[in-house]
Amino acid sequence: MLGNYVETPTLLAIMPRMTPRFSEMNKVRVIKEDFGKCEGYVIASQFREGRWIYKISVSEDPSKPETYDNWLPEEWLERAR
Repeated sequence: MLGNYVETPTLLAIMPRMTPRFSEMNKVRVIKEDFGKCEGYVIASQFREGRWIYKISVSEDPSKPETYDNWLPEEWLERAR
């Protein structure tokens, strides 16, 4: 008997990527133009609202110990060399 056939999506197609692209202490560069040029280190990651976000510790002046932290989405980052 051929009834209405609805193709079910594969599990891989509907599941988000379960591992973050960057690990803690990876050095990353922000590539979002209007954010400004900066580099920092990943200090935490979270999967929120269907995407990975990363807490980045950034130093405005590398000669000073002060840093500031921001949560940024994965698509704004690339690995720094």
